[in-house]
Amino acid sequence: MSEEDVEKCLKEIEADVFYCEGLLNREVRLDLVKRMLEDLLKDVRNLSAQKLPDELKARLSDLELKIRIMYHRANALLSLQEEQGKYSSL
Repeated sequence: MSEEDVEKCLKEIEADVFYCEGLLNREVRLDLVKRMLEDLLKDVRNLSAQKLPDELKARLSDLELKIRIMYHRANALLSLQEEQGKYSSL
């Protein structure tokens, strides 16, 4: 894959991360956010496995970290929602 193709994929991933971030901030559709972040993490890791310039590798690394943090936040929010659901039904 050429650098231009990687750059294009990176921009698409960044757009999807931005969308997930908006949903996460509003704490809505967390199941969708979690699933999307799982897929995005796979995509980033696949791109990282290629020989790329240091600049692109750094961007991918930063993006991977951001996705992982968002994924853990989505999991935590989902757990809280489940706990609140248990207590509200009592």
